[in-house]
Amino acid sequence: MNSQKITIPTPDGYYLKGELLEPEESSCRKQLVIINGATGVLQGYYRPFADFLRQQGFKVLIYDYRGIGQSQECKYHAPAPTMLHWGERDMDAVLNWVKSEYPDYRIHGVGHSIGGQLMGALPDNNRYDSFLGVASQHIYWRNWPSFSTRIKSWFFFRGILPLFHKSIGHLPAWVLGSEKLPKGVIRDWGRFGGSSAYLSDEKGQPIRSGFHNYQGRLKLCAVSDDHMFAPENCVRELGKLFTATDGDIHVLRPEHYQMSRIDHFGYFKKTMNTKAWEEAADWLAQ
Repeated sequence: MNSQKITIPTPDGYYLKGELLEPEESSCRKQLVIINGATGVLQGYYRPFADFLRQQGFKVLIYDYRGIGQSQECKYHAPAPTMLHWGERDMDAVLNWVKSEYPDYRIHGVGHSIGGQLMGALPDNNRYDSFLGVASQHIYWRNWPSFSTRIKSWFFFRGILPLFHKSIGHLPAWVLGSEKLPKGVIRDWGRFGGSSAYLSDEKGQPIRSGFHNYQGRLKLCAVSDDHMFAPENCVRELGKLFTATDGDIHVLRPEHYQMSRIDHFGYFKKTMNTKAWEEAADWLAQ
């Protein structure tokens, strides 16, 4: 695989570690895809999908947000990582780096779960020519479609996350089977899911400028068997926040890809039917 490790500094003192996958020169489209991961999901998880896009002629950048995975290094004065920082500062720094290094390229974003939600916090998100969200959802607990899932969501955002925030100051990896999450990240996550303000600042004031300003192409994919993390209704509620573009909501159904399940995490696994990835590559390339 033709790839290179990269380090992207942020203005507030973090060093984001990533990897740039490059296509064969003969097949290069002069288009670059940035993959923004889900909460606590590290860059290596997206490598199969990234390698597929590379084979279709895209340059592809995968990276870890501050405070998780390989992006732990920072200057002594750097602020403690938060989930808002992931969108406002990390996604911004990555885009700035890409636009500087590849000024002639069309830039596309792929966001998994929180990686799509944080478009609302990303400054000048129209630097993306198009954005594909996969299982990206409005996580206010009342958006879950059934009484039982609403109760579980309320308990997670209003109970479990605040409990770990106040008791041990982080979310252990075993809780969700993902990366250990820093204190500021779980504080923000609990606030986003626990209040109708959803994406909001530390005072609880809603953040909407990124949602309202984005005018590029947008596609949000729900997964029909993703009942716990991003049910279709939550994806549709996120789509309503994008008021300046005609976004497309598409539902991925396992039976359409001869699969027994996809769920919240299956789309990016190497076991995913590549027909879905071909559809994504075709849409991004338009």
